This record gives sequence, C-alpha cells and structure tokens, in this order.
Amino acid sequence: MPGYVIHLAVASEIIERKEIVDKAYINDFILGNIIPDSMPREQKKASHFWDYETYKNLNRIPNLQVFLDKYGNKLNDPFVLGYYSHLMLDNLFVSNYWGEHFQMLDEDGKEENSYEGVAYFRMKQDGREYPRDMFLSDELYYGDYDRMYPYILERYNIYLPELGNKKIIPINEIDYSNSFRCLSDMISKVQDLKDAVINGEYNTKEKLKIFDLDHIYNLMDSVVSNVCEII
Repeated sequence: MPGYVIHLAVASEIIERKEIVDKAYINDFILGNIIPDSMPREQKKASHFWDYETYKNLNRIPNLQVFLDKYGNKLNDPFVLGYYSHLMLDNLFVSNYWGEHFQMLDEDGKEENSYEGVAYFRMKQDGREYPRDMFLSDELYYGDYDRMYPYILERYNIYLPELGNKKIIPINEIDYSNSFRCLSDMISKVQDLKDAVINGEYNTKEKLKIFDLDHIYNLMDSVVSNVCEII
C-alpha cells in the first residue's frame, strides 16, 4: 500500500487544485486521507475494507463498493471523502501498479497470490526475482518508500492536519481511541521530513530499487482528478 506521505500528497494536491481555503474542511479532509493507516495491524482489515476474498491474498485490495454502500451518502463530508480518497489510491495501487509490475510466485515458480503461498516476487519489466522476505524488506520494497519521500516532498506542497477539536464522523471501522496517538507520530515524522527537505539534507537523492516513480505519480494524479470531480 502507498505510505501515508503519498496519501498526504494526494490530499494536498486536491486542496490546491480546488483552491480550498476553509481551514476546517482542509483539516478534516487531510485527516480522512491518512486515518485508515493509523490502525494497528490487526484492525487494518476493517479500516481498509478488505473483504473476505481479498483478505486471503497478499495483494489485498479495498472493496470500494462496500465503503460506498455504507458511507456513499456522506461524501459531502470532507472527512468521509478523504477516507474514500485513501481507499481509492490503495485500490489502484494494488490493482494497477502491482498488477503491471509484480508477479507473485510459489515455491515451485508458479503464479500465486495467497498470503500463505507467495514465496517469490518477479519484476515483470526485467525478470529480477527475490525471495518474499527480501522483497518486502527495508532493503527493497519498504526501503523504497523512504527513498521516494524526498522526491514526493519536493514535488507536492504537503499540508499537515491538527488533531484538536475534530468533529468525528462515525466511520465504524476506526477505533478513534487509538488512532490519534498514531496520527500524532505520523504527522511528527512528516514534519521532520519536510524540515529536512527545506534544510537541503536531500540534495543527493537515492535511486529507487523497486518502484517506478512516474507510474506512482500517474496513479496519484488519477485519484486527484477523480476526487476533484466529486467536490
């Protein structure tokens, strides 16, 4: 799934394209865009609307229709719309990006996508293969998030939310008693990253090892355009 810095960038770009200036709207919209990632691992099945079928897979994908059936009549609320924006990007990231770039294989080299059965990842562009644990590591997949953040932070003007006095919309899949502690840590980390960019600490950017950044930008722009049509 995209990291929360990417979700913040999408939300911020929507705010700028629509020239939204209402501070309460901006704050709620930003919070909605990142709150699904504030849940502990065991609660992310609910917060990301992974249905039973997709939850069996390693490439889990949010069920947008289930979300819309439940909350589609509340998309005029910025928090709910931000939440939908988050799920839309996650959906595209798995269905589009993973589908185009990664092939998952079992121990015998046969195509597989079950959570328990995937043993290797193959890069479709050049055939590179990695054991699952190596691929999904700080050296490769997750490390690329850190490597791409300087690029993201220079390309987008990132808005950060405030956590006080939030009018809670009843998204039942979120445990608000725990989420705000995690959100505070997330916001603090992004602020540190923004300060590092401002202070010129990322003059030499590292090359990404797994991800195609231009394709990720295209997915982000697609979500921005779709959500802008709703507002």
